[in-house]
Amino acid sequence: MDSKSVEELSCPVCCDIFKTPVILSCSHSFCKECLQQFWKTKKTQECPLCRRRSSKAEPLVNLALKNLCDSLIKQGNEKRSSGSEEICSLHSEKLKLFCLEDKQPVCLVCIDSEKHDNHTFRPISEVLSSYKEEFNTALTSLQNKLKHGEEMKKKCDKTIKHIKSQAEHTERQIKEEFEKLHQFLKDEEEATITALREEEEQKKQRMKEKLEEMNTHISALSHTIRYMEEMIKDNDISFLKNFKVTMERSHSRIHE
Repeated sequence: MDSKSVEELSCPVCCDIFKTPVILSCSHSFCKECLQQFWKTKKTQECPLCRRRSSKAEPLVNLALKNLCDSLIKQGNEKRSSGSEEICSLHSEKLKLFCLEDKQPVCLVCIDSEKHDNHTFRPISEVLSSYKEEFNTALTSLQNKLKHGEEMKKKCDKTIKHIKSQAEHTERQIKEEFEKLHQFLKDEEEATITALREEEEQKKQRMKEKLEEMNTHISALSHTIRYMEEMIKDNDISFLKNFKVTMERSHSRIHE
């Protein structure tokens, strides 16, 4: 499964291969679950890419795209389950060594190629353990960051509920006090309640915006973790092939 095929058949929201892809009237496709979650969060039925509003609450399944994705996933599963040795794309030789500079598996012919001039090589069996250990360390760090993000999200949810409860309680007190006053205080009562409600909406809006940012961040972390969890299950060669790019992605997520 080449990276170009995976990219073309990936959902723009979750960045994974489409799962039950649905197509909108603007011709953009998304995982059904991703689209429904996006609409639920935004509270509007618009395309996550072009923002065009959809007239259908239940978009049609893109059967052609679904068949392509199912085929690609099947090919990947067959490749992982076969356990066969992978071949160098340049020299058609078995990949038995690992280039420490490029951090990629290479064959015996690659050693003498200009591309690897003055590079250091090690048997794959010697480097696999240390790189997997480094990989697992990065994965653990991302998982801990995700856990922290989820805890912060819970605190934000609790804060929103407290703001709403506090505002409702204050409103009741204001009404009880103003009911005891004469008619000429009615205008002041209404003005005070209006200001309170505006303040409540402003606070809730700020917290909702913060929650949207956190949801986006948590979604990105979850996707990276799912990809790394799947990658660690892959065969050793595929793991090492994708090691460099994945580690760069994980480091960028860790330091966000």
